[in-house]
Amino acid sequence: MEFIMKALIVLENHFYKDRNGKIWCDRIIDYKFLSRYLEVFDNIVVAGRCQKIENNNDNKLLVSGKNLEFVELPEFVGAQGLLKNLYIIKKIMRKSAKKTDCVIFRAPTHLSLFTYKEVLKENKILVLEFMMAADKMFDGNGWINKILNRIIDNEAKKMCLKANGVSYVTEKILQEKYPCQAILDKRDQRYFTANYSTIDLPKAVYYKQKWKEEEVPNIFNIIHIGYMDSYRKGQHTLLKAIKLVKEKGIAINVTLVGDGDKRSDFEKLAKDLKIDDIVKFEGAIKDRNTILKLLRESHLFVFPTQSEGLPRTIIEAMSQGLPCVASPVDGIPELLEKEFLIDYSDSNEYANKIIEILSDWKNMIKISNENYLKSQKYESKRLMSERTRFYERIRNGVIENENSVCGK
Repeated sequence: MEFIMKALIVLENHFYKDRNGKIWCDRIIDYKFLSRYLEVFDNIVVAGRCQKIENNNDNKLLVSGKNLEFVELPEFVGAQGLLKNLYIIKKIMRKSAKKTDCVIFRAPTHLSLFTYKEVLKENKILVLEFMMAADKMFDGNGWINKILNRIIDNEAKKMCLKANGVSYVTEKILQEKYPCQAILDKRDQRYFTANYSTIDLPKAVYYKQKWKEEEVPNIFNIIHIGYMDSYRKGQHTLLKAIKLVKEKGIAINVTLVGDGDKRSDFEKLAKDLKIDDIVKFEGAIKDRNTILKLLRESHLFVFPTQSEGLPRTIIEAMSQGLPCVASPVDGIPELLEKEFLIDYSDSNEYANKIIEILSDWKNMIKISNENYLKSQKYESKRLMSERTRFYERIRNGVIENENSVCGK
């Protein structure tokens, strides 16, 4: 008899349930994204924070779909909110794990770090899709945040060692810092690993810039894409750098895509720096074609982020033939050469690098072509095969575990 397999997917995103019972998400996660799991698993159960809404009036992404169930966790914000709801969350997680065959955490998140042990208690196959380093999950340089980040970072390392399978978005960097058992002992077949990005980049969206040496732009367009929930994505560093670039007489326009609680802070900073005449805040954009259009109309992508895994924003910018400058954190050095990596807090060096790049149009064309070629390795079909192999290994592990428990 065919084994019908159900996987529990635990996500940190905020979800919304309308009065008709449909589930929505405001960022990244929709049914199409989750369908990647259904390529291997027969059914999936998605667990995440959820709040009630009357109707989807904010163009949220539809999560509900065929062969997908949803488990509602209490809505909370931040670590303090998690701790307040931790008892009930653990209870729900353990009950959900008991009813499914394996559990996949997109990690490291507060949810994964505080609840993965509940999965282990149920003797279920535990899998991590490891997205980023865990050493900067609390913003700020205060000593309390530093201690908390160190504790969380150590717990993330333990979680990787306990998991049956771990996939990483990087090729080497996260693996070296957060090794799993499959890396430490390649002979033990109970454990497995892989690496792939979660970006969905079909061949059709790639775009090779048609810049010509003799057609130097009169005004250069710089773009940044990132959430504005905190200072983590470095918008403030970019704005300070732009002031210095403007003072050097370089003709530029700057586009910031994204939204969040800190947007008003960034808008005020642009005004205080007297650069609001050349900075445009586009807000959150969910339509991919609009994002691609903005990238294709730009000349440089700048991303002074504090913490990332392997940022899809940089890969997407490279796929549109843009030179990129970013900070040397997590997996970014696997994307960009050292000369394009600058500390996320150093606005002076960002300004110097922006001026250097924009002052050599011929070299910009060269960098554009190189980035376009490098981005080819992240094309969807290439990544899908690696991802599917990993999910099939999970399925096989579940069957082996089932046979072991049954004494077969």
